[in-house]
Amino acid sequence: MSEPRIAAHYPPKAALEAAFQAVRKARVPQIPDVVLALRAELTQPEPNVRVVANLIAQDLALTGQILKKVNAPIFARRTKIASVQQAVMLLGINQLVNLVTATSIERMLGDAKGSARVVWESIMEQARVATVVSALVEGVGSEEAYLFGLMHDVGSLIFADLLENYGYEWVLRCGTPQSLMEHERAALGTDHATVGFLLASTWQLPEHLALAIYHHHAVREHALDDPQVRSLIAIAQLAHYLIALSQGNHELPEMLAYRDAARRELALSEDDWSALCGQSLQGGWGV
Repeated sequence: MSEPRIAAHYPPKAALEAAFQAVRKARVPQIPDVVLALRAELTQPEPNVRVVANLIAQDLALTGQILKKVNAPIFARRTKIASVQQAVMLLGINQLVNLVTATSIERMLGDAKGSARVVWESIMEQARVATVVSALVEGVGSEEAYLFGLMHDVGSLIFADLLENYGYEWVLRCGTPQSLMEHERAALGTDHATVGFLLASTWQLPEHLALAIYHHHAVREHALDDPQVRSLIAIAQLAHYLIALSQGNHELPEMLAYRDAARRELALSEDDWSALCGQSLQGGWGV
């Protein structure tokens, strides 16, 4: 692959500058130091299990939240996990750090009020659906899918803090994401996918996850060589479609395009596809 094609996968410099200008006007909390320390440990040639466990254990409130989250029905554990040490051994360092990051983001952003609350509740639903879908996909851990589900539309939560009627526009355009991003660009000069990429990079999330955030509304996943990126995009788009199915607006052209692209990429069996549609219509995505 040539360098220009690789560069085309990333936001242009001007787009990132516009996203930065928007973010600096909003109340964006800092990612906790423990998450940055854990992410730094993951960059080591041989990440240390004991270091990871000790970093998490230093925050007693976070430890309790992690153990509650790791045993939540959405992850369908076969056995209850009783300690951080056990979680490290069963999940592995990468997936546990993904779960810690997701839990920290929930703690940072979960007290949204007003218009932002509408967006946050939708984001949480998307995260749950993405987690369910990931169980049917090779190569994507449920914890990574949950983190991505939280992060891929987090830019919209930032915009809800900046634009008075953003919650209304979010609901109105939920089945037409391109229309929503056009509204964002007209109002703020940037869109939530670019802001999400910026935040993911700032918070030191994996590069493939940041790229998937940036491209998650584009039905061109075949142009990206990284199968992890393509799978995450497909999971996000299928989550959008399944939520649209439960709301009765799944016949919109963008939602049908999401459905078709995601089914091609993920190669779901007919039984799995039928089960997902049935679960969507019954409204059961776990907590």
